[in-house]
Amino acid sequence: MFTQGQINSCSTASGLAERVRRLCAMLLAVIGLSVSQLSWADEAGEFRIEDAHAWNADGAYLLDAQFLIGLSSGAREALENGVPLVFDLQVQVVRKHRWWWDSVAVELRLSRQLQYHALSESYLVKDLNAGTQGNYRRLEDALHAAGAIRNLFLTDLQMQAGAGYNIRLRGSLDIESLPTPVRLPAYVSSAWDMQSEWYAWPLVR
Repeated sequence: MFTQGQINSCSTASGLAERVRRLCAMLLAVIGLSVSQLSWADEAGEFRIEDAHAWNADGAYLLDAQFLIGLSSGAREALENGVPLVFDLQVQVVRKHRWWWDSVAVELRLSRQLQYHALSESYLVKDLNAGTQGNYRRLEDALHAAGAIRNLFLTDLQMQAGAGYNIRLRGSLDIESLPTPVRLPAYVSSAWDMQSEWYAWPLVR
């Protein structure tokens, strides 16, 4: 025969074991969900040059270029939840030096903001430098507009005779412009990787 104390002790141990089993099941479920989310979240974006050329118009150098932008999974999720994305397009004119490091003669930064409006189911692209904006029904069209550079004035300065110059471009998602709760994970997650390599070519004078 068991005493009442032994019965209570067995009941307590049984209850504790049940709670431990439930806790382990919950932890396994959370871990499984996290792994599945990470496998989906590690989709990097794309940021590359499709086309670019510069020309001289009456002593001034102008530039046309087109970036191809593909959103990473993290950026797409943030956009669909109302977080604006800012793309940083960087343009440089670089003077080539034979015996020391190249120097940047001209540097321009263009900022384009992309935002999704759920009520109208449309995308708004703002040129933060010029203050202009456009509305688009399709995300592909909005990304094309965000990556377009048209008739950009580079410089009208006289280039040094005998010196070589390159134009180079690159684009990236501006992590610093994100809201703080989104910015912190964006620093460490590959699901936010969106930066192109430098694309460079000689400036023809």
